[in-house]
Amino acid sequence: MIVLEDVKTNYRLYRVKSPELPDNSYILCSDLSRAILYNPHITGKTLQERMERLSPIFVKIATEKALKGTPFEDVVEFVLLAGGLYYNIADGFRKVHDYAPPQCFLGIKRQRVEGSEGQFRAVSTYENFESLPKNATVIIGDTIATGATIIRAVGDLERAIEEKEGGLNKLIICSLACSTEGARRVRKLEDRIKETNKDFELFLIVAEQFFHLMPDGTDLRFLREDSLMPDETRVFTLERYGEFLGREMKCAVFDWGTRCKNPKKHYTEFLEFADGIMKNPAADEKAKEEIKRMISEIKEEMKIFRKTF
Repeated sequence: MIVLEDVKTNYRLYRVKSPELPDNSYILCSDLSRAILYNPHITGKTLQERMERLSPIFVKIATEKALKGTPFEDVVEFVLLAGGLYYNIADGFRKVHDYAPPQCFLGIKRQRVEGSEGQFRAVSTYENFESLPKNATVIIGDTIATGATIIRAVGDLERAIEEKEGGLNKLIICSLACSTEGARRVRKLEDRIKETNKDFELFLIVAEQFFHLMPDGTDLRFLREDSLMPDETRVFTLERYGEFLGREMKCAVFDWGTRCKNPKKHYTEFLEFADGIMKNPAADEKAKEEIKRMISEIKEEMKIFRKTF
């Protein structure tokens, strides 16, 4: 069940109640999140600026739903390198609270399980928990597909907390794009932690919807069988993309790591996908017009690579 819980000037917040998802699951809808999710071709400076404008909304919701009464000294951002950098959570705190929280870091990446379809394991290669407080309230920005990365990262976090003889009070996960299946795994994580820490609270805040995860374990689709969204998201998707592209847009965010770290590669990969849509006889005019717009904007943005300093 999805219930409208709050209406603010620049976003609407829905509470999602399902035994399969974390107890405190929320969907935010806003022009700022749509400016990113419905423009999967953008990268570089444009993507960074839009994420910078979205981060204060994540922080405001986290403050309202999870952080009230929590001492500043107990709050830490847990940055999952490198994609987590682009959530700009610390920048959101500066804008909302005029405060920069301490940060912990984890270098982590997914690796496909050999011989499987859509199965991944996460491997961490670098960590720094120097700033981890004893009574920790931890906030993470992460894009969640299978959930392998977030599950491994929280496992490393728990180990670091145990080594410091501390405790994990609250975990707040902010996700621009989260699959329904990934959220189910986060619920299992919540249940496991609560077995030994009954006062633990987990908050999952996502943008626009929970996405359908494709069998490849990577692509997040808008209008598919396992999608979960408020009516306004469905209406907006149909208005913007139509039925065909609403189902066939390869992924809401494409490869988030590549998109954040390597704009030129992302443009190349997106143009390959766009070419396939334009040649697909099943694609309707709405889909082709949207793809044409994105292709045109990419070609304009790619001119920057020919500039000199």
